[in-house]
Amino acid sequence: MKFKMTSDIDRLQTEIERLKIAVEELTVLNDLAITASSAMEVNQMLDIVVEKSIKAMHAEQGSIMLVTPQANNPLQTLIRQADKKSRFMNYKVGSHISGWVLKNNAPLIIENLATDPRFNTSETEKKEIRSVLCVPIQFQGKLIGLLTVTNKKNENPFSQEDLRLLSIIAAQSAQLIRNSQLQQEVLEKNRLQQELELARRIQQELLPQTAPEFPMLDIATYFNPAREIGGDFYDFIHLNDRQLGVVQADVSGHGTSAAMIMTMLKGILQAITKEVLSTEQTLKKLNHIFEKSAPPDMFITMIYMIFDAQEKSLQVSNAGHNPPLLYSKEKDTLDFLKMPGCAINVSPDAEYNTHKISLSPGDFIFIYTDGLPESHNKDFEQFGYDRIFELVKENRHADPELMIQRLKSSLSQHVQDISQSDDIAISVLKITG
Repeated sequence: MKFKMTSDIDRLQTEIERLKIAVEELTVLNDLAITASSAMEVNQMLDIVVEKSIKAMHAEQGSIMLVTPQANNPLQTLIRQADKKSRFMNYKVGSHISGWVLKNNAPLIIENLATDPRFNTSETEKKEIRSVLCVPIQFQGKLIGLLTVTNKKNENPFSQEDLRLLSIIAAQSAQLIRNSQLQQEVLEKNRLQQELELARRIQQELLPQTAPEFPMLDIATYFNPAREIGGDFYDFIHLNDRQLGVVQADVSGHGTSAAMIMTMLKGILQAITKEVLSTEQTLKKLNHIFEKSAPPDMFITMIYMIFDAQEKSLQVSNAGHNPPLLYSKEKDTLDFLKMPGCAINVSPDAEYNTHKISLSPGDFIFIYTDGLPESHNKDFEQFGYDRIFELVKENRHADPELMIQRLKSSLSQHVQDISQSDDIAISVLKITG
């Protein structure tokens, strides 16, 4: 009878222990479920997963790694925690262990690292690490990370029950990780959209809202921004009563960085052109300033011209920009005005040339950015320089506004419903008297 009571007590204690473990497991899973219902950053959520894993496994330390797209660094440790009573606060499981799980895509139990023949371990690892439990984190059949706990506090190895529970935690964490990543992707997308909108506003505010009125000139402009902000820029600078500076440029890059460089360009030009330098001197000075103040990977292609109403002349210098088209009414000729010149901020020793042109009534110059010739249709056929040349030639007797309207119509027919990938800016200056 006494033996039966002892047996019943043992069974009762075993059942109590089993229920205690089950309660702990349910508590951990419930905590993770609560975590899933609250919006938080990935690292915050991972921190909770590691904390709960250490507690559930009665481990000294835990970590979580996520798979990265980098071939030379496939795993990135994002969170590492230690129990407050841990003897070691700085040790970490070596890549040979995490690499085993990554390669085999299977859980790993190491009862005693010092005697496990699968791993060559350092003396430091043998001293600090006794037992390891590492499980893969999978989402929809794809390995996305590893969850690891180290050194059970009672100095026993991790059990199959520990493996079962940690695998459940990893499985539930996979959905949490992916949900948090998607939330951050949405936030990042919204942030980028706000940045693009800011860049678009900056760009629009920098450009002249209307073409200027200037003696002997009929001026028309067109600007069509792409969905993604580029760096197209044009401006007209009243140098004095007889001279008008004309700028068309394309800043490399996209977004707010390009918009900020455009702001710099406008301000610097307004300052240095007050000296009424020649066009080549202006580009050289601009290049010198940007070489000292702009990022080295940024460059600007640019046309700078000065129209002189008294002399009926045009100075033109080119810093790596598309060649403008020049029409002579007297000769009835249309030509690409090809001039050498390095883009701004490419070479500190760049030299520029000034081409001086005498003008007569009916003559005009057509300048544009590369978004125009590079616009393409569904077959990736570009609008091209030849088509621009022929259209401008056909409309050489039209006023600048009508010329641009007809060019826009032809461009629209060419690209049809293909989205524009780069900004397009056009300026036409025609001599009227």
